[in-house]
Amino acid sequence: MNESQRIARRKDRMSNFIEYLDPVMSLPDRINQIFEDLGISAEQREGINAFLCPIKVKDSATYDHSLRVGLLSREIGRFVHFDQWALFYAGILHDVGKALTRVETLRQTDTWTPEDAEEIKAHVTDGHRLLRGYFDFSAEIILWHHRFQRGGYPEKLPEPLHGYSEGTMTMIPFYGRMLALADVYDALHRINAKFGPLTGEMIKEKMFLFNPDQEVLLGNLYDEGIFTTYTVPQS
Repeated sequence: MNESQRIARRKDRMSNFIEYLDPVMSLPDRINQIFEDLGISAEQREGINAFLCPIKVKDSATYDHSLRVGLLSREIGRFVHFDQWALFYAGILHDVGKALTRVETLRQTDTWTPEDAEEIKAHVTDGHRLLRGYFDFSAEIILWHHRFQRGGYPEKLPEPLHGYSEGTMTMIPFYGRMLALADVYDALHRINAKFGPLTGEMIKEKMFLFNPDQEVLLGNLYDEGIFTTYTVPQS
């Protein structure tokens, strides 16, 4: 693939997403800045990138989504005084299980069948299985990022990977809830048959509609600028 083809392909991918991040800094640069800010070791960075690499090769839109959710999750963690390292790791790794999802399903934007919806559910437990033994706490958190929606999944959680304290067991779902907010917010910027192109105000309205239990926090996140109705003008 030559340079003009790569540019055309990138523009085609971007046409299916409403960007909300200031383009002055690229996504990889933003992630590298967080690596530096959080003091994440070279070994840990290599581990994160090793899990993300199959997604990057398979579907760049899913890869970019993972990076953005990592960014958002870290910011939410800082705001609510949760462990920002834990939320950054869980955010950036939350969709690693999609490395095992059919590429046709990952790239689906025109239609979304019940069969597609059923297939995609496996990515949560697939991600847990891939991460365990490497990023165990992230594996526990990502199990929750689709459990708060209507028809949430997985219905049954695997046994905890460790003998966590009662306090830690109580906090894992809360971390998962924050991750879910970041995930849904970014996903609503994707242009597809279900929602079509949404304005920033329409996305905000849907965030409140889909997350009535988090109304106060959502208002604060928008007031703080972590979530925004701003979208990058399309060239």
